[in-house]
Amino acid sequence: MPRTADHDERRRQVAEALLRAIARKGLAKTTFADVADELGASVGLVQRYFRSKDDLLRFGVEHLYKRGEERIAEVERTLPVRDLLFRVARTLLPLDEERQRELTVWLEFLPATVHDPEMAELHRSAAHELIEGLAEGLAAAQRHGELSAGLDPRAEALALAAFVDGLTIHRLATADLFDDATAERSLRQYFTRLFSDPEGLDPTQPPTEEN
Repeated sequence: MPRTADHDERRRQVAEALLRAIARKGLAKTTFADVADELGASVGLVQRYFRSKDDLLRFGVEHLYKRGEERIAEVERTLPVRDLLFRVARTLLPLDEERQRELTVWLEFLPATVHDPEMAELHRSAAHELIEGLAEGLAAAQRHGELSAGLDPRAEALALAAFVDGLTIHRLATADLFDDATAERSLRQYFTRLFSDPEGLDPTQPPTEEN
């Protein structure tokens, strides 16, 4: 068990070093040597865990998506569902240094999904899991009377995911227009519109939780 734990921890450390290197240099220019430098180890040690750059990159993508899943899992499950969903969506935005680095790398990885079937499958799997989770949450909001019964939870989940991705891109690429406060305010406004309900909900009340 200790050897397995040490092995897994070292692979995690290599993955973190990879993300730092890509965030600094870009995917195309990142080499084993760059990852080794970030790790403070030899190239041979990195290659001991990953035979090729493709193996390393795929593991880096898996690690990136796993971190996102962990953040979502850490969100406290409370009512109203609207506030819960807002906090989940907020974890997907690059609103701190760690998430900015990870999502910068995510943008670097996306083009690889066009030509690399394994990368594409990693992305599809993560996207499907996110969409289904959001759809379940929106359906729960309907059951609690927080969301109009006439809306399609899965269609709204797809729209919400696309909106968050768009905010992420603008926050990273056009920070002069989309600083942290603007990105979060835009997300709040989206939720206000989504949860505006003629059946008695007050559309002027934004989600109350910020973390």
